[in-house]
Order: sequence, then C-alpha cells, then structure tokens
Amino acid sequence: MPVFHTKTIESILEPVAQQISHLVIMHEEGEVDGKAIPDLTAPVAAVQAAVSNLVRVGRDTVQTTEDQVMKRDMPPAFIKVENACTKLVQAASMLKADPYSVPARDYLIDGSRGILSGTSDLLLTFDEAEVRKIIRVCKGILEYLTVAEVVESMGDLVTYTKNLGPGMTKMAKMIDERQQELTHQEHRVMLVNSMNTVKELLPILISGIKIFVTTKTSGSQGVEEALKNRNFTFEKMSGEINEIIRVLQLTSWDEDAWANKDTEAIRRALGLIDSKMSQAKNWLRDPNAQPGDQGEHAIRQILDEAGKVGELCAGKERRDILGTAKTLGQMTDQVSEMRARGQGATPTAMQKAQQVSQGLDVLTGKVENAARKLEAMTNSKQAIAKRIDAAQNWLADPNGSPEGEENIKALLMEAKRIADMCEDPKEREDILRSIGEIAAMTAKLSELRRQGRGDTIEARTLAKQIATALQNLQSKTNKAVANSRPAKAAVHLEGKIEQAQRWIDNPNVDDSGV
Repeated sequence: MPVFHTKTIESILEPVAQQISHLVIMHEEGEVDGKAIPDLTAPVAAVQAAVSNLVRVGRDTVQTTEDQVMKRDMPPAFIKVENACTKLVQAASMLKADPYSVPARDYLIDGSRGILSGTSDLLLTFDEAEVRKIIRVCKGILEYLTVAEVVESMGDLVTYTKNLGPGMTKMAKMIDERQQELTHQEHRVMLVNSMNTVKELLPILISGIKIFVTTKTSGSQGVEEALKNRNFTFEKMSGEINEIIRVLQLTSWDEDAWANKDTEAIRRALGLIDSKMSQAKNWLRDPNAQPGDQGEHAIRQILDEAGKVGELCAGKERRDILGTAKTLGQMTDQVSEMRARGQGATPTAMQKAQQVSQGLDVLTGKVENAARKLEAMTNSKQAIAKRIDAAQNWLADPNGSPEGEENIKALLMEAKRIADMCEDPKEREDILRSIGEIAAMTAKLSELRRQGRGDTIEARTLAKQIATALQNLQSKTNKAVANSRPAKAAVHLEGKIEQAQRWIDNPNVDDSGV
C-alpha cells in the first residue's frame, strides 16, 4: 500500500487503495482464469456518493478561501476525480450486462485508479494550503523577532514581550497539532525538537534584551557583549523556525533521508538567505543605519551561507559564487567604514550600498541556479538507476513488448539532461555520443523484433551490445554528476591510499586539499 504523509489523508485513501488492489486482482484473475466479475452497482454507487460529497466540500472550500494557490490547483483535481467516477459508473453498468466484458474491466481499473489519484490530488492540495497557513504564522514570528534590535527601553521590552507571546503560543499550538497529524516519525521528532528549542530560547532572548537595555541605559560596560548575546539567541531562534518551515514542507521520509546531503544544505542556505534579505536591503537603503547592527549582520550571514553553497560546487560555478561573495563582503566593509565616519549619506556611499543590494540579488540567483542544477542532475541520475533494470529486462527478453523500449528512451532523455549540464565539453560530447549510438542500436533492435526476428543471433547480439552500452552510459553520467561537485576525501582506507598516491604522483594537480 502507498505511504501517506498525514493520518487524515491515510484514513481516507488507505481504504480506497485497498479496494483498488482488490479490483486489480479481480481483473488479473479474470484475464487468466476467465472469471466473471460480480455486480458492482451498489459499491460503485457508494463510491460515487462519497466522491460527490468530497467534491462538494472541496468546491465550498475554494469559494471561501483566500489561498490563490488552492483556487488554482483544486479545479483540475475536481475534473479528474469526477471523470474517473463517471468511468467507474459506466464500468459497473457494462459489467452488470456482461460480467465478462473486457472493455468494462479496463474502464473499472482506469476509473478506480483515477479516483485514487484524483482524491489524492484533492487532499494534498488542501493539506498544502493548511501547511501554508502554519508557515505564514512562522514567518510572522520570524519578522517580529527582528524588532528586538530596536528595543531600547523597559517599556519597549514590555510591549515586545506582550506582542510576541500570543503569536508564539499560536505557532506552538499549530506545530503540535501538525506533528500529531504526521505519519512519519522522523518528521514528528524534527518538529517537536525544533519547537522545544524555540520555547527554551524565548525566555533567554527576553532576558538577553533586558540585560542589553539595562546595560545601555545605565551606561555600564559590557554593552557590546550584551548585544552579541542578544543577537546570538535571536539567530538561534530564527534558525530553528526556518528549520520548522523546511520540515513542514516535506511529504516523504525518503525525500529527507535519502536526498543528496549537498542539496539539503543548499536548501537550508537558500531558506536562511531568503529570511535575511529584507533586513539586509533595509540596512543598505538607509544611509543613517549604524554599522554593526542587525542589518549589516544579515548581509554577513547571507554572504556566509552563499559561501557554504560555493564550497559545495565545482569549476566555474564555484568560482562565480565564492568570487561574488568575496567582492560583496569587501564592498560591505567599505559601506560600513563610510557610515562609521558619518559619510553614509554621501553619493559615493549610497551608490556603493546600492551596488551591494544589486549584488545580493545576483548572488542569490547564482545560488538558486546551483541548487536547481544539483537537484536536476541528482534526479536524472536516480531516474536512470530506476529505469535501467527494466531496460535490461526488456533487452534480455526476445519477445519483450514494445513498451519496454520506452524505458530506454526515457533513460536516454535523462542522460541527455545530465550531458546538457556538464561543464566539461569533452565529458558532454562523450555522453551525447553514447546516447546517439544506443538510440540507433535500440531502433534497429525494435525493428528486428517487429519483424518477428527478436530471437535471431543478430538481434540477441545487438541486445547484448545495448545492455553493455547502457551500463557504460550509466557510469559516464554518474561520473559527470560526481564531477559537478568538489572532490571529497575517501571514507575507506583503500580509497584514502589511492587518493594520496594520486596526489604524490601528480604534484602539479590541485585536488582542493583532498
């Protein structure tokens, strides 16, 4: 049975999935043994009533919601599930007249699967809207946390605490309800741990602000230290809330446990960059903003996160991101120095600040491109791995159905995507050459099989050649994906010895310290 990521979706779809499995078994038994399918009019009528009720509730929700994404995504799901239901009703009517009807059986399976798929789309769309509600509350808290930097009196602190409390309570309640709804234990633990950390840090933040206000008001020493402590707690809380937002959007454990760690690191970096950008831009726009305050600190964090992403890249992509981050850091130093001298409102300082602001947008674009490229290459690599077994099975079967060829075509398409993203032209051309050769051989083999000559020596030899070529292509694409990331030290002793020997034998090669 499929694994659904919330208990509500699971409770609605699990029975449907079980019923469809039962129908598929009945369908297969009918094909093999010629068994008649019993009258399904009553159960189909019950399904039709349930679907009609679900669609009605969904349409009512769309009419009242302000969520534009839900308004966009719900109607196609309505059409999908209603069409599937119509097909199911037709199948039940046809089977009542002829329990052995082959077209009716096909309608039955298609309709059943369509209902499962359409209902799943409806429920997921609604669930995503619920998640967006929680995320809006989380982002509201993130935004209000930044007000801490302008709290400079005990009166301000009282107001800040009074305003922050209800929002924090609402967020905690929503997170608790959500974690109880999730079916993945790992996601529940992540949400609970992050929310508990936020709760623990809240009184520490309030205390830190109080110490800062008291120290500054009394003119005592240690203002700078108090400011650093306040900012440190604020950053930790912001980081945990950003992690909550990230986990809320996960829908499967595989997505988190088995996805490339570099991709996850880049996603986290993008989340933090996004959360700090408004604060950084506000500081750059205000010529009177003080050097060293939260706005400048936000810029430094953005540059640090971009630098981390740059370290995960290779070649030109790596140089671009690291080079841009370094240049923007130097320009920010210049803006900060001019403001410290009281020259923040001069044309030179304001122009420099504007250049940094524009540069941050450029840098963010480079980081987003790196994320998209890494994710696309990883996805294509995984798609090839999933397809290759089915392709090899088709090649090994002289009487394989024509549909098997589609696996090879899909596999070659994924390989081409990887080739198109290769920075090394030789590597790209090598992969494209292999794709062309495999495509030509596959077309020839398919023609032989269509002619009924799939069991000849010529066809079998050709199939074996394609199988070997596919394995070689997979190796080439895997290497291309690996080359798009920086080299890392081996884990096992044999690998470490090999890397060390390669470094000794090639003194002129830069292996980035591996």
